[in-house]
Amino acid sequence: MFDAESDHLQTIIHGATAFELLRTAIEFDLFRLIEDNGGLDLAGVAGRLGVPEQPARVLLLGLASLRLLTKKGETYVNAPVTKRSLLPTRPGYLGPLVEIQEKITNPGLRDFAESMRRDTNVGLRHLEGPGTTLYERVTVAPDLQQVFYNNMGHASRQTFPLVARTFDFSKLRHVIDIGGGDGSNGIELAKRYPELEVTVFDQESVLPIAKRNAVEAGVGDRFHGSPGDLFTDTLPTGADGILFCHIFEIWSLERNTELLAKCYDALPPGGCVLVYNFVSDNDNTGSVSAAFMSVYFLTVASGEGMVYSEQDMRASLTDAGFSRIESYEGVGYRHALLVGYK
Repeated sequence: MFDAESDHLQTIIHGATAFELLRTAIEFDLFRLIEDNGGLDLAGVAGRLGVPEQPARVLLLGLASLRLLTKKGETYVNAPVTKRSLLPTRPGYLGPLVEIQEKITNPGLRDFAESMRRDTNVGLRHLEGPGTTLYERVTVAPDLQQVFYNNMGHASRQTFPLVARTFDFSKLRHVIDIGGGDGSNGIELAKRYPELEVTVFDQESVLPIAKRNAVEAGVGDRFHGSPGDLFTDTLPTGADGILFCHIFEIWSLERNTELLAKCYDALPPGGCVLVYNFVSDNDNTGSVSAAFMSVYFLTVASGEGMVYSEQDMRASLTDAGFSRIESYEGVGYRHALLVGYK
């Protein structure tokens, strides 16, 4: 007899199927079609997707069983979570995350066990190119680089405004965004704080994307790019704030401490580093999203990272030399914001 626990186990065992049900629905733009029509029955779905009723029925059965659709009489409608997160016009849309899972993450996840044995990202073998991290390899694959930064930029636009509202950046003159990618964080700051200068420090291949986005946003005159490698190159000087956003989860705790010490050295007295990141529970029992992302960082992205706890972040800041550390609430999305002052 099946119960809720058995269904949960079946969802784990057939996780790849669950993902394909979701990905396929997005490929067919099904959730938007259902929303625009106020719901659709089987014949309506089949007709709008241009497929026979039998495969349409298979898709609808799967989506309803995953509670992404609900049924009222013979009509399928979007569930509340689908309305929030799977409609392209909604701010919480997760389509870019589904795309990066499909094209970059999922091919390597079968190498998780071997990555554990070797203590490195064996799953990266599915992506050709130079270097030992995902971040290096996407630089020679423009299509995948676009997929990667579409997701990173989308995530930043959802989460970083909470940081910009929570921390008072008006007391800073110039902020460096380490690994700033397409410039989403820096653009948000420059728009909110008209006196603030922003520099993105990242690989040279991505800086034109960031600069173009800044110009389109009308903040290009206060937006700068500085190419470099976080580990081998010196950080730009002259800034009194450094963003260390969604960097901590990529690397080992030892390497994070090394990088934060590098930030400490680049800052003037009184300057600060803002560490903003996904966090796991302090007792290492959750969340589910932290667990899933940790497998990605170990197996594909870097071979050494995971989603750490707030306690881990605080310890690294302390070991890097920051004696005054502030913690901020209300930054949402299972994130933490710690600010260390020199």
